[in-house]
Amino acid sequence: MLGVRLDPELEQRLTVLAKRTKRSKSYLTKEALRDYLDRLEIQEQRRQETLERWEAYEMTGEMVEHDAMVEWLESWGEDEEKACPITK
Repeated sequence: MLGVRLDPELEQRLTVLAKRTKRSKSYLTKEALRDYLDRLEIQEQRRQETLERWEAYEMTGEMVEHDAMVEWLESWGEDEEKACPITK
């Protein structure tokens, strides 16, 4: 169980929304918290992946040339999309 103290403005907004949507304040709060945690978890996962990629680059120096990446991205949606560039 978790108790949360809300400032009056937030409490009022929650109360109004609960009435409008015919949902309980607890339901709306749980849904909002679930959505927020989902976004934070994805953000943290991406941050970790970025750090891992940076560490791999520092160890190997492998990269995709900028021009090759731009050329590939610009081919998206064309009839003959180019193959994804490989690392060097």
